[in-house]
Amino acid sequence: MLPSVEVVGSPLRARPAGAAFDTVAIGPYRSGNLADMLSQKSGIYIKSYGLGSLATTAMRGGGAAQTAVVWNGLPLQGPMLGLVDLSLVPLLFVDNAAVQYGSNGAAWGSGAVGGAILLDNASGVPDGCSAEVGAGVGSFGWQQQTLALRYGGGRLGSTTRLFREQADNDFTFRARPDLPERRQQHAALHQQGVLQEFFWRAGPKQTLTLRTWLQHTAREIPPTTVQNASQATQNDGFARTALHWKRAGKTWIWQARAAYFAEKIRYSDPTIRLMSDSRFGIWTGEVEADWAPGARTRLQGALTQTHARANTPAYGEARAQHRTALFTAFSRTGKRWRAQLDNRLEVADGALVPPTPSLGGAWDALPYLTLKARVARSYRLPTLNDRYWRPGGNPDLLPEDAWSREAGVLLRRQRGPWRFAYSLTGYDRRLRNSILWAQQTGQPFFSPQNIAEVHSRGLEQRFDVARTLQGGQVSIAGGHDLARSTNERAIARPMIAAGTQLFYVPLHRAYAEIAVRHKALQVGAQQQFTSGVIGLNEPVPAFTTGSLHLQYTGAVGSYSGRMFARMENLWDASYQVIERRPMPGRHFRIGISVGYAHLKPCLSNT
Repeated sequence: MLPSVEVVGSPLRARPAGAAFDTVAIGPYRSGNLADMLSQKSGIYIKSYGLGSLATTAMRGGGAAQTAVVWNGLPLQGPMLGLVDLSLVPLLFVDNAAVQYGSNGAAWGSGAVGGAILLDNASGVPDGCSAEVGAGVGSFGWQQQTLALRYGGGRLGSTTRLFREQADNDFTFRARPDLPERRQQHAALHQQGVLQEFFWRAGPKQTLTLRTWLQHTAREIPPTTVQNASQATQNDGFARTALHWKRAGKTWIWQARAAYFAEKIRYSDPTIRLMSDSRFGIWTGEVEADWAPGARTRLQGALTQTHARANTPAYGEARAQHRTALFTAFSRTGKRWRAQLDNRLEVADGALVPPTPSLGGAWDALPYLTLKARVARSYRLPTLNDRYWRPGGNPDLLPEDAWSREAGVLLRRQRGPWRFAYSLTGYDRRLRNSILWAQQTGQPFFSPQNIAEVHSRGLEQRFDVARTLQGGQVSIAGGHDLARSTNERAIARPMIAAGTQLFYVPLHRAYAEIAVRHKALQVGAQQQFTSGVIGLNEPVPAFTTGSLHLQYTGAVGSYSGRMFARMENLWDASYQVIERRPMPGRHFRIGISVGYAHLKPCLSNT
């Protein structure tokens, strides 16, 4: 059983009326990372460069920098690239994960064009003391060790989570069916991290939480299928510290957040005598108020100040970005309906960003049928690399600007031991001033320009059928995403014809899972299909993969234990997600953890 979780993000921001939303169960994937889980449990297309390598998103036909990743109400996107490497988010450090599909620029600001991935941690003082130690092994030299400690009671508490992971990633592959097998070289991974949390309940209505997340990752960059060898390496290190204060009254909830995120990336390639250090720091402060003057009305406001500073040799000197934003929301609930109006006003480096309103609503037309609709504006600010990289940086870039519309239906029925849910959502989004690195006439290098216009439209389907049995449950769940995302303007360099599907955006993606739970045993099987995509140099064929997982948990008195086993790429498919970057064949991971819990308070009320 997973511990109860209090979601820090306010529902008005995290669950806007009329939006499509998925909650993702972390349990069976706790030994993996965020990219592993989302690739199997959501409609998000994960652009993975290989086992242990960079992994980014493509939501609703958008790019990697058009998805917001939010950790306890704080966006994680860096100012240099505007994206998050999902392979660097261990699920051991996350208590709750959810996906909000569609534009939500009003709530989360720059980058929330295709959607948002919301990650939250429990914020209450732990009850009692507990400790859990775990270890796992798997194919291609994978090893992992974990430790989790909880200590609390009364007003004070803390949690400590540590992990260490390493892998050789030396799997075999075929670059083409007519070529002999090769073994992946120079692809080792070493990483370790710690998440430390301190909790203080200052009174019956007031809490203070301090979190520090430290992590270091060293990765070898393997050669592509058209290279014989590689000596490139990349080291990623970051320190994220956030302080969160919350006071809840009868009609008011006050919150304040202060955070500093620092990150450093060192890329080295001795074969071309390249050594590049990039680093940035982000200061964020936010004050938020939530007021419920009546049972049917809610108002929310938040004032956010962000200062980012980054440096890399390609900039020549340190560059900074200042942003001030005001978020407002109004929600009204009737007997069978709910409507919500959001807006965001932002000033970035002294320039006013166009307002980003959103309006959505849901109506319970029948006890089992809900109709929903939403219209929203979103934007993405140019990154510091877009503006200041030498050569090519363009400081005069305009923000990307998008209007999106969506509508859908939700069916829910429960009869006896049976539960059924089905949703269908259609969306349409037009993005203007899209930033594309292109080569201008007479220019020997590429530079970013506001020359692209993108039209994204599609359909999303989700279903969930479950039957409760004596001592357990059987369920079948899945979904299908149709995403047509085209460039509406012809571009000469690189040559892109008008109406062409965007690079690395699959037209179809489908997934399904059957899960059986009986008492302490859980067994699940997943299947995914991804249609072919257009690569930068060559097309990437469609692929189908499957996986199987098993988990057993048990307890005797104060002691507990968990065993898990996972088999990935069950059908041993030979495939690529990114061109010239092979993925592993069939492989496995197994692990065990042992815990001890003392439920009585470990700390006094002083």
